[in-house]
Amino acid sequence: MRILLLSQWCHPEPGPRVHELADGLAKRGHQVTLVTGFPTYPKSHFYKGYRPKFYRRDSYGNADILRLPHFPHGGKSVTRRILNYSSFMLSVAGIGSWVSKSVDCMYVFLPPPTTGLAACFLAAIKRAPFLCDVQDIWPEAVLASGMMGEGNAIKAISLLQNFIYDSAKRITVPSPGYRKYLVGKGVDSDKIEVVPNWADTEVYRPVAYDDAVAERHCLTGKFNVLFAGNLGLMQALDTVIAAAEQLRENPNIQFVFAGSGVEEARIRVLSKEKGLDNVRFLGRFPPEDMAPLYAIADALLVHLKKNSLFEITIPSKTLSYLACAKPLIMGVEGDAANLVESVGAGLSCASENPTSLAAAVKKLHGMSPTERHAMGAAGRNYLLANCTLDIAVETYERLLGQICCR
Repeated sequence: MRILLLSQWCHPEPGPRVHELADGLAKRGHQVTLVTGFPTYPKSHFYKGYRPKFYRRDSYGNADILRLPHFPHGGKSVTRRILNYSSFMLSVAGIGSWVSKSVDCMYVFLPPPTTGLAACFLAAIKRAPFLCDVQDIWPEAVLASGMMGEGNAIKAISLLQNFIYDSAKRITVPSPGYRKYLVGKGVDSDKIEVVPNWADTEVYRPVAYDDAVAERHCLTGKFNVLFAGNLGLMQALDTVIAAAEQLRENPNIQFVFAGSGVEEARIRVLSKEKGLDNVRFLGRFPPEDMAPLYAIADALLVHLKKNSLFEITIPSKTLSYLACAKPLIMGVEGDAANLVESVGAGLSCASENPTSLAAAVKKLHGMSPTERHAMGAAGRNYLLANCTLDIAVETYERLLGQICCR
């Protein structure tokens, strides 16, 4: 098959791993092109070495990458975010439809819905059916983030999203809760298939404890609770800081942030104002450097705002954590917490509840190393059996083949 994958974000940006899917499909003998933007996320400027131009052809493994220009990521600014999303949409519809090759079918990563709208236009030009991989439900996710409130803009996003769902030949979602939610919104249930996300098990894997790494980051001799990834609005990180404040009398417990995002500067200031010496900020690391940090951690933390939408979400970091065979603390309710607890891979606590989070940390701290090791092993075993790239590639190859034959 000649397959076009469309995603606004791509390697080396964190988040969507569409480039891995593209490479996996190409390794199976398909002609694959990934159409994406020049990397800026989560920054508000373009990455070094990626100065935007009319278009740029790259590659990732066996897949071709076509990069198109757009306004840089806007951080907390709603206006700049709109410019970022809409400019990429226009680039896809204009430049992308002109310079990309003929295709048999398309895979489209959502959000944002503007990419889905561009896909509808591109599909019409290329006469190619498309599959939508829905990783966030808009406009609900926008409302949950607090960046926008109810109004005409939200109604317009909802109408646009429904149009995209109707136009797609197939829809994939990462959890059963997402499928149930979309069916409840009127999406044809026959279109929707649950396809779990995956972790790169070559990058995210158990490695030996490295004394030098621990010493470098002041992690030696501590019970380290590590939060990795995006430090954003939806993570409600004030809760983590408040839990650290409650546990400050226990000198052995330490909260560690390894990541960046729009909330990083504010929570750094908040931690400093509270005089918390049990909170450390390490900054952002490339994925290949994360496994040694996970090896030093005693617990890996997931936390999201208390919102019904997040009860059906399985954050992608959950899978990376499981792959590294460490116990998890899930500060999110619903599908993700149920998954981790059902396989015996960790503990859960209430969202946006510092006391509940502090209690979970203390409970895990009180367990023996053998008990914590068993939790980590259970999580990795589950992931290897259900959430690998090979499984996802095989599934998407089947689904894309089905829409090509219609």
